[in-house]
Amino acid sequence: MLMRQCPNCKSDNPDDARFCNYCGMRLPESKEETLYNDLEGLEKARKVEFSDQEIAEESEKVIDEAKKLFEPEWSEEPEENDGLKKQLTIPENLDHMIEEVTREELEQELHRKIKLREQDLKENETPEEEPVEEPTRMIGEDSKEEADEPTRMFTGDIGDFIKKKKDYEDVPEEDAYEEILQSWKRKRKEKKIKREKEGKDPSRVPQFIRDKRSWSDMTTGQKKAVKRIAAGILMVAVFCIIEVYHSRPEAVAERYCKAYMQENWKKAGRLSDLPKNGYVTQDEYVSYMKKNAVTGISGYEIKETKENRQTEVESGGKQRAFTVAYKTEDNKEKMKTLIVQKQKKRNLLFFTDWKVSSDEIVANDFNLYLPAGSKAWIDDIKLTEDSKLKDDSDNLEQYKVSLIEGEHKIKVKVPCFRMYRSGFRASDKGNATISKMKISENGKKKFNRKMQDILNAYVKAAKAGKSFSEVAGLFEKDSSCKKENKEFYNDLKKQLGSGDGYITKEVKLDNYEGKYVISGVTGVVRGTLSYDYKVTFKEENKNESRSVSETGDGVEDADGSSQMSAEFVYQNGSYQLRSVNPGNIWYKQLQ
Repeated sequence: MLMRQCPNCKSDNPDDARFCNYCGMRLPESKEETLYNDLEGLEKARKVEFSDQEIAEESEKVIDEAKKLFEPEWSEEPEENDGLKKQLTIPENLDHMIEEVTREELEQELHRKIKLREQDLKENETPEEEPVEEPTRMIGEDSKEEADEPTRMFTGDIGDFIKKKKDYEDVPEEDAYEEILQSWKRKRKEKKIKREKEGKDPSRVPQFIRDKRSWSDMTTGQKKAVKRIAAGILMVAVFCIIEVYHSRPEAVAERYCKAYMQENWKKAGRLSDLPKNGYVTQDEYVSYMKKNAVTGISGYEIKETKENRQTEVESGGKQRAFTVAYKTEDNKEKMKTLIVQKQKKRNLLFFTDWKVSSDEIVANDFNLYLPAGSKAWIDDIKLTEDSKLKDDSDNLEQYKVSLIEGEHKIKVKVPCFRMYRSGFRASDKGNATISKMKISENGKKKFNRKMQDILNAYVKAAKAGKSFSEVAGLFEKDSSCKKENKEFYNDLKKQLGSGDGYITKEVKLDNYEGKYVISGVTGVVRGTLSYDYKVTFKEENKNESRSVSETGDGVEDADGSSQMSAEFVYQNGSYQLRSVNPGNIWYKQLQ
């Protein structure tokens, strides 16, 4: 086998090698190149210094010679001129030749510098401390001996490299990443050396693993601990596998159909997504299924059709639809669609929970309207504040609940009224309003006192000729009936005021009788108070044709009866007056 000798280190290399395997020098390809490399080792000639004048004279001579070469004396014969032109033509591949020579020289220079760097590292190595690797140098970078300030690549971490990426756009990406890896290796070695100096374990391996590397080296207690941990992990893994398989929508649909066929309604209820609002109980579900479910099923088959799969696509994977074909005792085959829904709350915090939809038997979003301040019970289950909504009506409270479809019982307790007991039918998005309530005896007494106090205040202020502001404090704040209330008061003021030849002396009221109901439209309490009145007055211009009682001093009495009406709203724990019509006292018209 032919071998090629390196002109630098005199080592033998394979014939097809381009660079020396020992020193990295480029191997010559021709005898001329070998000769050129051998001449590199010769002693350089002594430098001769020339003056500026001598350099200028020699330059002029060289320029004159060049002009003669590129401007020759042309012959009169055309053929001779053509030959001369061919001799002076510059080769077409001159640029390529220059580039090839330059590239080869750069490669030689690179390998020479790599060799010098390796020698520097070997010379600087010390046996006491492990040397830290230097960053990979770029092509053309000088060693420590060749340059005082060598150009090095960026050696920071990856975050800093990304931040300063614009400063290193000319650096090849693979070289940049190599430089970062070298930096990380240096940091790890520095930390390892530091931990060794501090007397710590540089590998950071737990003591248990360092001391006991095999099963036979462990103690009995350690073996038991490992077995228990392994058994626990195995049990958890088996449980997870079973739970995932058991919670599949297909498995839920299968268990529900089996419970339905066996008429096991409690199990079917547990597999259904019944509302967790407290009003739909398992007992109510069982009662409903006993009355309305299909019984006597002899067999079933669960299928998934194209329409079923479309339901899953439209619901975004939150629903699965199955077509159940079942047979009854009379061998009639029927079809039913079973919807299985994914629940928001996960089972055991990790596993997806699927339940059979109960929309067919549950009246969702049923609206119930009750008078303000009331308490209610549906099927002996108390309505909570969580179900209450804010309604536009200021004296009606709206509840939105989900119930089993069908008949339900309700109890309602409103302040000052008797307990209301009745029934209603719940349907999907239906509604019911509770209003036909009767006043209690205690409530009637309270309202009677309120009505009498209001009427007496009205009469007293009107007789004295005071303005409406004197009685405005009897009403709720910002009453919507302020205008009507003022008009009714001014009418009473005109009736009881002195004038037109009459002087009002005294007004007496008695024989009160009140009645009160709750309006089903607005929820307000409407009350009426009938009363008798007696007015004592004096007439300035007496008319003999009138039939009124008269005393010796000329004072006369007029008797009559009237009726007062008012509306109350329940606010802040009590009933407040909204509007009032005090009635008419017509004693002046008796003349």
